[in-house]
Amino acid sequence: MFQKKVLESGIIFAGPYKIVSYPTRLAAAWKADILEINIPAYEINRNEIEIKIEKGSTESLNIRSQRIWKRIYKKITKPIDLGDQYILDTRYETDKNIAHIIKNISPGLLAAQKIPPEIPHITVILKANASAMAKTAYKLLGFSVLCTDKNVMGTIIKAPTGRFGEYECHYDQLFGKLTFEGYKENTPKRVFISRKGPRSLINESEVEMILHEYGFQKFYYEDIPIHEQWSISKNAEIIVGLHGAAFASMVFNQNRLKVIELFHPGYVTHAFRQMTSAMGGSWCGVTGQITENVIRNLDFQNKARSFATSPTKIDIESLKRALEYMEIDKI
Repeated sequence: MFQKKVLESGIIFAGPYKIVSYPTRLAAAWKADILEINIPAYEINRNEIEIKIEKGSTESLNIRSQRIWKRIYKKITKPIDLGDQYILDTRYETDKNIAHIIKNISPGLLAAQKIPPEIPHITVILKANASAMAKTAYKLLGFSVLCTDKNVMGTIIKAPTGRFGEYECHYDQLFGKLTFEGYKENTPKRVFISRKGPRSLINESEVEMILHEYGFQKFYYEDIPIHEQWSISKNAEIIVGLHGAAFASMVFNQNRLKVIELFHPGYVTHAFRQMTSAMGGSWCGVTGQITENVIRNLDFQNKARSFATSPTKIDIESLKRALEYMEIDKI
C-alpha cells in the first residue's frame, strides 16, 4: 500500500512591515531618537508539499534519540504493532514548545487527514515522557496519542516539517475552520500577551497601563489552558505581545489580524510577521533598549541566539508610534 497526498505550491505576499526602535543615539549622536526600519513588501514562494503514506515501521524513519540508552532500548524491545492504523511519528521534534507543535508538526497531520481520501483517525507517536501540554494539544486537534520509546508498526504518514513556514500558504485551509473542544466564543478583541520567566518585559506594568487605555486585556498564556489560549487568539482582532511561542496560536484566526510584536533588539525574527501576512493580517515590530553587547554578539560574533531568552525594556513612545502606524485608536 502506498499513497501520496499533495499540497500545491503557492505565493505569500509579505509586508510591507515596519519596526520601531527604542530611542538610540544611532539615530542622532547628540540626542537619542527613535529609529524606524521600513521593510518593503516581497513575495515568498512556497514549494509543493508531498505527504507519503505507506505500511511499515517507524524504524525506517531513522529518528535517533540523543540518549544512547533510548537507542538501545528501541533496538532490543519488540515493536508495538498497530496493524493498519495511521500513525505519524513526532519524536524528532520537541514536545515542550507549543509553537513547534502548531507550526512544525500539526500542518502535516491536518493535511494528511483532510486531503481526499480523508483519514478519520490518526495516532500521533510521542516520546514516553512527553509533556502534558503536547498530549493535550494533539487531542484538542482531534488526534489520538501514543507515548512510547519503542518502534511502532502501522500505516506511516511521512509529512515534511513546517519548521520554516512550508505550510503557510495553507494555514487558512488547515486551521481556519477547525473546531476544538472547550472553544470560548466570548473573549477580548484586543489582547496583550505578556510573559513570565527570563524573556519578560522589564517595564511590563508601564506597557500594560498604556495598552489598557487602548482597550487591551493582558494574558499570560503559560497560566491558562490550551483551549483558552487558542480561543483568545482565534477571536482577537488585535494582538500586542512579547515574541514567543504564544503567537503560533494565531493560525486559528480569520479576522485579518493586526499584530504588534515586541522584541529584545538582539533577537528579532521574521517567523510571525510572515505568518501574519500568510493569514491576511498586518504586522509591526517594536524593539527594546539596546544593550552594549548586542552589536558585538550579533554582527561581529554571529551569535544569533545570544539574546533569545533575555528580558527587555520597551519605550512607551515607540509603542505609541507602532499603535498609530497600525491605526489603533484609544477606546
